[in-house]
Amino acid sequence: MLITLSGLWIPAAVNLLGVRSMGIFQVWTTVLKFIPLALMSTVGLFFITAGNYTPWNTSGDTNLSAIGGAMAICLFSYLGVETASVAAAKVRDPARNVGRSTIYGTLASGVVYMLSLVAVFGILPASALALDGNKASYSAAADAIVGSGAWAGNLVALAVIVSGIGALNGWTMIVAEVPLAAANDGLFPRRFAQLSGRGVPAFGIISSTLLASIAVIISYLGTSGASVFTTLVLMTGITAAIPYAFSALAQLTWRWHDHQRGPTPRLVLDLTVAVVSLVLSLAFIYYSRNTGSSWYVVWGPFLMAGGASLLGIPVYLAMRGSMTTPEPVPDYR
Repeated sequence: MLITLSGLWIPAAVNLLGVRSMGIFQVWTTVLKFIPLALMSTVGLFFITAGNYTPWNTSGDTNLSAIGGAMAICLFSYLGVETASVAAAKVRDPARNVGRSTIYGTLASGVVYMLSLVAVFGILPASALALDGNKASYSAAADAIVGSGAWAGNLVALAVIVSGIGALNGWTMIVAEVPLAAANDGLFPRRFAQLSGRGVPAFGIISSTLLASIAVIISYLGTSGASVFTTLVLMTGITAAIPYAFSALAQLTWRWHDHQRGPTPRLVLDLTVAVVSLVLSLAFIYYSRNTGSSWYVVWGPFLMAGGASLLGIPVYLAMRGSMTTPEPVPDYR
């Protein structure tokens, strides 16, 4: 628990030093993270054994349930596609760079993730990956490639730690920027809009890290180890899928009330994307149950996500009267 809490507060301290310090830290942790991923997604492909891919479903559930459960976990890895726009105010030439970082960043991450996973699943037998004691699959794959000692796996494990710290560093900034933007729109307490002498929303950084620390402590009260990680990951997925679903509903409502303005292909595209997004968001939520014998562990992600959501209700009720009028929506092109 102390190690986990340290992983939360170290990135918070980096963010409190200012955007420049946060940016430098983020660049280096990203580079160090991608080195082992890139090696695994290239060199690792030469050590694949085709027979290791079967049996591909070792969960004991139906194929649909296995895919759904994996989908809920995988959502966590791809959260953040929208965060480049959240930090647009701190980005050079945002009109150009936000779009580029969103598209190219997602594509690069997808390629590296998928290739490295193909390598890991091909290097290690499915039965070995399914063992409860084997949670460090990348480290085990690195040791299998080298074939002597555990030094390669230890290096990969170190890179994973750096990756986690780097991810938390970026997310610490994002979770402070979101209430800052809401406060500027009159939908959150003004305290969250105040910037420190280093130009960062210090109150938002400390508040979000404190709430995350409480979530960690609550999770450790019911279980430990990998179950805590899974519970927090699924909770994060639920709390992300809820606004995703409402955004899709807002898009459908918007296109209904604007009387289908614009060209027909654009209308079809907007409706299709919104419907698919809504269905997948609901599927993510549905499959976000944890595994375990205790009801608290199984439904822990929903309980924690529900508790976090309830915290926002009194804030919204208190602030909705001061919400600023949204800017006019531009015409379709």
